Amino acid sequence: MKNLIYLLMIVPALSFGQFGAHVGFSSAKAKVSGGGVSVNSDNTTSVSFGLIYDAEISDNLDLLPSVSFAIGQKVDDEANNAIGLGLDLQYYVSGKDAGFFISPGLGLGISLADVDTDVVKKSAFSGQIGIGYDFSDSVTLGVGYVTQLSNSSNIDGIKIRANGFGAELQVKF
Repeated sequence: MKNLIYLLMIVPALSFGQFGAHVGFSSAKAKVSGGGVSVNSDNTTSVSFGLIYDAEISDNLDLLPSVSFAIGQKVDDEANNAIGLGLDLQYYVSGKDAGFFISPGLGLGISLADVDTDVVKKSAFSGQIGIGYDFSDSVTLGVGYVTQLSNSSNIDGIKIRANGFGAELQVKF
């Protein structure tokens, strides 16, 4: 985690980049498994907004660290909000002039919900793969699939993992 924070601070300082804002929508489903039993949750949705920094690494590659706040669908009439830290790459297959990119990335989500930490963890690491298109130098639209890489359960023998789809609109200043 410490290295991720250093990377988020150093890389933008060494490269050309743009600050921006983003807004997104996601839908996810959790899977709880253990003891030969597997249960899937209902889909939950969230809306997020935050800040990004688009750091140009090369002619075909950008690095995008981000921080966001997600407002999740209520669970049992309780708020289900979270803070997210992301680190994505945007690889422009045919160069930036074409506008189309593939975007792998990593994320850390930190739940702000009041949960029993004897049962579940308040944070989770995730990986994502997406595609996107730059409509201009300042407007980008992306869609992606995200899967949780870490187990959210604090109970031995039980695994809790989530997967989801999302879309994001970025506006760079």
